Amino acid sequence: MKLIKNISMQGFSIPFGTRRGVRTIFLTPKQQIEVPDNWKSKIAENLVHRRMVKIVHVPDPAPVPAVKASSKKTRTRNPEESN
Repeated sequence: MKLIKNISMQGFSIPFGTRRGVRTIFLTPKQQIEVPDNWKSKIAENLVHRRMVKIVHVPDPAPVPAVKASSKKTRTRNPEESN
């Protein structure tokens, strides 16, 4: 995910290219939004270079793998039973 924050004192309409077409989002001053990584915008990149918008990549939370209990029975070894 990308966090896009308007750090200027003016509002911006930023078009993003998505799989379903173009989606335009209006950012008011000091507003921030979170968009998927695959949304691309040359206007947002230009505003970053002009220091009017900040883009921060937020890592997606990794799924926690479920620990499966082993159904195999193990035999404990008693040292006194050694041959």
